[in-house]
Amino acid sequence: MSSTGLDWPTVPDLPDGSLPRRRPTARKGRRVRFALPADHHDDRAGERIEAFLEGPPVRARRTPRPRHLRPDGLRRPRAAVPMDTRADWEIAFRHEEARVARYSRPAAVLAVRLRMSRSGAADIYAGRVGGAIRQQARETDRVTRVGPDRFHVLLPETAEAEATILAARVRSACVAVMPGAPGSDVEIIVAAASTAGGRTLHDALRTARAGIEDAP
Repeated sequence: MSSTGLDWPTVPDLPDGSLPRRRPTARKGRRVRFALPADHHDDRAGERIEAFLEGPPVRARRTPRPRHLRPDGLRRPRAAVPMDTRADWEIAFRHEEARVARYSRPAAVLAVRLRMSRSGAADIYAGRVGGAIRQQARETDRVTRVGPDRFHVLLPETAEAEATILAARVRSACVAVMPGAPGSDVEIIVAAASTAGGRTLHDALRTARAGIEDAP
């Protein structure tokens, strides 16, 4: 029997036209058989084959709504930065002081003071002022209340100009939450200082404290 055009040997036929028997293997049950699944010929076989060829479904990307089509007056609320205890803030301050000294990275501090016209009113306004400061602070900033009428804010990776802008924003936010006319019962004083010019973070804190104490 010829094998024209084939690149593998053919199996010769026996005189009676049948093929020779396969030589039995040494170990039974080792022959690999290909069996179709039981549901190969069911009604959904074609759908599964097409799904396999097309690949996994592509998830549709959500297209943001254009700004001019968004409803007015809706604004996502900004999460407030949590208030640290005095001990936690001082630990974070020491860590930031060491980081500034080791890597020469910028940092700054804010000092906030409530100057009231009558005594005993600190606790009345401290909660509002603390909430306003936390709303303006960034996620990496640390806020604490260091006295009845004083707050400190630690600003990592913040230069002098950025700290000054944040100080103005904090003061405006604090004044906005005060009842009555601005400055009628309580005045908000905010001072900022940074590690610019080779100063340490402790030097910046002393400068900010002096700024709120010496304010006219």
